[in-house]
Parts: sequence; structure tokens; C-alpha cells
Amino acid sequence: MRIEKKGQVWIETAIYTVIGLTIIAILLAVVTPQIDKTKDAGIVRQTIDAMNILSSKISEMEQAGGNIRIIDLKISKGRLEIDAENNSIKYYLEDTRLEMSQPGQDIKDGDLYIRTEKVGSKFKIFITRYYDNINITNDNKEETKVLQAATTTYKLQIENVGDNSINQKTHMNFVVL
Repeated sequence: MRIEKKGQVWIETAIYTVIGLTIIAILLAVVTPQIDKTKDAGIVRQTIDAMNILSSKISEMEQAGGNIRIIDLKISKGRLEIDAENNSIKYYLEDTRLEMSQPGQDIKDGDLYIRTEKVGSKFKIFITRYYDNINITNDNKEETKVLQAATTTYKLQIENVGDNSINQKTHMNFVVL
């Protein structure tokens, strides 16, 4: 009789352990996407703030040729493109559950355009700042520079080259140090 009770205790322990682990797995499956969404919303908010600061620095520098600034830029997720061909700075956040706008529609936040595209069951978010009165170059070339997510901070040097004539776009050269 005593041996049967020991076996029963071990079986009950195993069953309760499996039930407990199943409940924890279900909770994690439900909560993890919401946590990721909240993290991505924070990243997007920080990126919008960083792009606004970058725009204000560029506006300050636009006033005088030869002006140089070095800006620290941290990209923890996504990628930043300095597009010299289209005179714009773009941020991409891919593979997210966060929906910032109706898919396929732009929303305007100050000088920034925010767009969400649906990719399968997830989304891709674009944040773009166009510079109509500035000619952007990367290392004095008309090409796109891509800054990927990294653990280290990027040092971005921006220079008002000052080689433009009156009524021409201000030439800003970007260099990643």
C-alpha cells in the first residue's frame, strides 16, 4: 500500500509541473508580442526625436558655410539611410508588430513623414525627412549611406561645404567617422 502512494505522489507532481509549464508558455506566447510592440513604439519615438534634433542641427548649420558639427547617433534597431540622390534621411524598422499608421498611408509629424506597410502578418515602418533646400552628399559623393543597428554609437560629421552660389541649395556633406 505504501509503494502505491509514493508512485501516486510522483505522478501528481509530474502532472502539476507540466500543467504549470504549459500555463507559463501560454502566458509568454500572449505577452511577448505586446512587449515587443511596446519596445518598438519606444524605438520609433526615440528615432523621431533624434531625426528632429538632426534637422534642427542642419537648420542651424545652413546659415554659414564651413560650419561643421559632429553628432552622436545610436541605432538600436532598424537602419538609417542618408540618401544623397533624393536629399532625404530615412529610417526603416522592419519585422515589427507595431502599426504606426494605416498601411500604405503617410502621416505627417512636423517635417517627418511616417508610413506603415504590411508585410505578411507584420509591418514595416518608414520615417522620412526630405530636404528640399539642401543638397546632401556622403563623403562628397551622390550616393546613399546606410547605417545599420549596432551596439556602438555612430559619430556623424555634418559640414556645410559652402560651395553653393546665391539661390542654390546649401551643400551639406555627411561623413561617418
